[in-house]
Amino acid sequence: MHSLGSLTWRAPVVQFLALGLVLYFALDLSGRDSGVGLDPRSAEFSRKIVVERDALLAFVQARTQEPDARVTALAYDGLTRERRQHWIDRFVREEALVREALSLGLDRGDELIRRRLVQKLEFLTLGVVEDEEAIGEADVEAFYHAHVEEYRVPTILTFAHVFFRGGGDSGPPAEAMEVLEGLNEKGAGLSGALPLGDRFLYNRHYVDRTLDEVRSHFGDAMSGALAKITPDPERWQGPIASDHGWHLVLVSVREESRLPKVGEIAASLRRDLLREKSEGALEAGLREVVFGYEVELGPGLE
Repeated sequence: MHSLGSLTWRAPVVQFLALGLVLYFALDLSGRDSGVGLDPRSAEFSRKIVVERDALLAFVQARTQEPDARVTALAYDGLTRERRQHWIDRFVREEALVREALSLGLDRGDELIRRRLVQKLEFLTLGVVEDEEAIGEADVEAFYHAHVEEYRVPTILTFAHVFFRGGGDSGPPAEAMEVLEGLNEKGAGLSGALPLGDRFLYNRHYVDRTLDEVRSHFGDAMSGALAKITPDPERWQGPIASDHGWHLVLVSVREESRLPKVGEIAASLRRDLLREKSEGALEAGLREVVFGYEVELGPGLE
């Protein structure tokens, strides 16, 4: 969520950002008089960023943590034009922010690496815009409707199962059918089923698990079947195929996926809306810093 459509220079969050950036550059100017930081007009501080291929590939290798430089070069050359431009933009942004951080004297007395310098400037700027500004109910309502699917409550399942290996495409093993009949005749619950079947890789009992969690343990086929089966805490059902074998299941609860009402998640909506505004204003401010530099691509780069 990085939309800047709702941000204007009249918005309080942007005004805070602008004020913060002015203060930082004012500190920069005062730092020149006291010998702190680099003078942007000096030979050491250039407003021109030249992106050389070797430096860019080293940057990509460091960010992807690829140990082999040759692999990095081949992977980069195989990227689409858009993805290569993405890495160039990241390189330019970091170089610009490092220079701004150095011009503010943030490296003095600090032995951390370049990345820390970037983080310090980002955190300083973010601190300006993280204001507890008033967000109206209409703003929260509009934000809810724009992002409603992101707050969907997933399907929740509570069930037990008995696992049987084998069967394959030919169907469940005969033992599974016999055990199913016996469990239902005795009215056995989870405790009565524990000694039965084969040992399973994960759990025998799942309580309040999302459908995605179930899918990660059993696969698509079984999670899909459990999403349709009628819960009955007194009757074992199945056998149901999974990625591992076959299962008898005792499904006690299934809470269907639903969209919560605004009132249920008002606090989360307000927090996420403020974060979106802050991130958008931060990105706009940092973009202004980067736009203050001339960028030149070296040989071998588009």
